[in-house]
Amino acid sequence: MNLRVTCVQSDIVARDQQANRRHFEKLINGVADTDVIVLPETFTTGFPADPNLFAEELGGPTMKWMERMANEKNCAICGTILTKGDGFYNTFVWMEPNGKFYVYNKRHLFTMGGEIGLNPGQERITIEYKGWRIRPFVCYDMRFPVWNRNSFRDGKFEYDLAIYTAEWPEKKSEVWNTLLRARAIENQAYIVGVNRVGIDDSDIKYKGESMVLNMKGRVVAEAAEGENVFTAELNKEDLIAFRDYFKVSADWD
Repeated sequence: MNLRVTCVQSDIVARDQQANRRHFEKLINGVADTDVIVLPETFTTGFPADPNLFAEELGGPTMKWMERMANEKNCAICGTILTKGDGFYNTFVWMEPNGKFYVYNKRHLFTMGGEIGLNPGQERITIEYKGWRIRPFVCYDMRFPVWNRNSFRDGKFEYDLAIYTAEWPEKKSEVWNTLLRARAIENQAYIVGVNRVGIDDSDIKYKGESMVLNMKGRVVAEAAEGENVFTAELNKEDLIAFRDYFKVSADWD
């Protein structure tokens, strides 16, 4: 029931999808024995990017690449890309080794940071994978606790693990660290937060600080500075034991 999650903290080349896929492939090729690989937000383009120029259809080149990588590494792989269909979206793609995939469209668009021309998502999703219930979120979503809220109904938690894929600037690092811990504590769930590093073409610096937190808000694993790939093992028995011991879920609104 344990789940091994690998976080890929990397720099991103602005608006060069092929270069980014090549770079992430090189990093992913060094990963062994994992269940899930998590990439940053808009990992093929950087943030923000013009969806008119860079949005792909579902099943496009990046999703085909993700399917190939998931199959080669025999694990799920996830991250966000710009997509188009009935509009443009910042889409979290979860791809499994057999080609099965799920998508979540980012609900809270960071318009203050130039994320414009996109439609906000309307629905949360829950992914069931290897005995875990997983809820994806994207960057700015983390600031809105109601959207992140877990629930406990009919003896079941809505999710066990929340994944935040992000491009969160260094100048807001304290907020990043604080909110990740808060979301873990208030929702009694493991949290994975994967952020980029480097300086984008708007001279915004990203420190990374990718991390995995347990349901108590304590760090299980975290990235060193710069590009870094690390794996954490999430313990389902520990999660169940803590939830049974500290039944705050019985008093949730």
